[in-house]
Order: sequence, then structure tokens, then C-alpha cells
Amino acid sequence: MDKLEKIDMIRQRLNVSYEKANQALEEAGGDVVEALIKLEKEMGKNGENVVHVKGQELINKIKEIIKEGNAKKIVVKDNEKTLVEIPVTAGIVGLVLFPYISILAGLAAMYKDYTLEIDKEDQN
Repeated sequence: MDKLEKIDMIRQRLNVSYEKANQALEEAGGDVVEALIKLEKEMGKNGENVVHVKGQELINKIKEIIKEGNAKKIVVKDNEKTLVEIPVTAGIVGLVLFPYISILAGLAAMYKDYTLEIDKEDQN
């Protein structure tokens, strides 16, 4: 089975992008089952995605999620403790986002492991 067939299989089962399927497959060393398990762990309940980041990756990942434009809310957690909830709307502007970025910069400086829960908009 070639790489494209493996990626298609992952996409079909979990409804993810080619990029996400390819990345998971590479991280799993080409093992489709391991890639599926990895992606399932990242996928939360009720359409939420769960992403684990370390320190400085925190702000970049949040900017990336906001840029994608399909998130309603981003929750930053340290273990199970919610640190920040960021409401994301189509009309979000810098002034609204600024206080959150300031908080996130402080969190990122701690070089801890964080979990991002991304509540995505309905795709219907």
C-alpha cells in the first residue's frame, strides 16, 4: 500500500485534512493504525479537537487556529485546570484578542505542557 492510499484511508475514517493525515502518518512511522490512534486521541467529544503544546508553541498554535477561522472557542488547560477560555468569532479584532495574547504570553513563558480544546463550528 503506497503512502497516498494510507492517507486516504486515514482521511476516510476520521474526516481529517490531507495535511493532518500525512502528519499523523509520518509521526507514526508509516503505521496506519498508530496514526489513527494518535488522531483519535487528539479528537475530543462533540466536535472538539484537543491539541497538546509546550510553552512557546502555545501562542503560535492559537494564532494558527484563529487564522483557520472555524473555531468558536479555544480553552487553554494545564492538566485538567482551565486557565483561559478564548471566544473566537468571525469579527474578532486585535483589541479584543489583546488581553488574551498577554495572558498567553505569560503562560508560554513557563515552558509547561498545555492542552488546547478547540470547539469548532458546525460543518453542516
